[in-house]
Amino acid sequence: MENTQKYRAIIVDDEPIARKIIAGYVAQIGLLENAGECKNAIEALEIISKDSSVQIVFLDINMPNLTGLAMAKIVKENIKIIFTTAYSEFAVASYEVSAVDYLLKPFSFERFAIAVFKAIDSIRLTANSFNEFSPQDKTIYIKSEGMSYPVVLSEIQYCEAMKNYTKVILSNGKILKPLVAFSKMEQELLKESDDFLRVHRSFLISKKHITAVKSTTVIVGKYEVPVGQQFRDAFLQSIGKK
Repeated sequence: MENTQKYRAIIVDDEPIARKIIAGYVAQIGLLENAGECKNAIEALEIISKDSSVQIVFLDINMPNLTGLAMAKIVKENIKIIFTTAYSEFAVASYEVSAVDYLLKPFSFERFAIAVFKAIDSIRLTANSFNEFSPQDKTIYIKSEGMSYPVVLSEIQYCEAMKNYTKVILSNGKILKPLVAFSKMEQELLKESDDFLRVHRSFLISKKHITAVKSTTVIVGKYEVPVGQQFRDAFLQSIGKK
């Protein structure tokens, strides 16, 4: 499937010709989208405060009122800074504000593209780290036998449908029995993480805790859970065995 994601960038430079050159470079990279051109840092900060989708800033350093270095200290860490300046003496200072790259004017399109893809790689790395760790580290509260217990999502091994409640088995051996319908528990967990997978009309497991797969069952932690015939194909596909 084609990746149509665009990375939104703004251009900040007090020189109109410099802004025009950078805008032309931006237009040549399909993954970039020009989200605005600013003649000073104040205008840029106003755009960023209103538009949370801005991810990359091409930032001149030597500007009146508020320098690019000062602006870089203000913006959030998730915004990638690429300095574009005619002054080489600020290079060391740029690393102190964690700039992705430092382009010395006049710079070629090739050098510009290298900086852009460094920024995109950094954005993607951050996103992948978030997707890998954040959902599993999230804590939810599960009410069981009159008390609410904080449970980290990654601690849940599997859930089993019972007559009037759902049995939740945790990796520390604890079993919770919330008075919640199995379908409702499944809905809530799937909303929080794609790590959970229905393998049977009565069982929802965490792929993180699979230790072995048999012909009609799956071992989750130390427990053997049945895999229903109607769920088998989707289950095997989900774990890469089909």
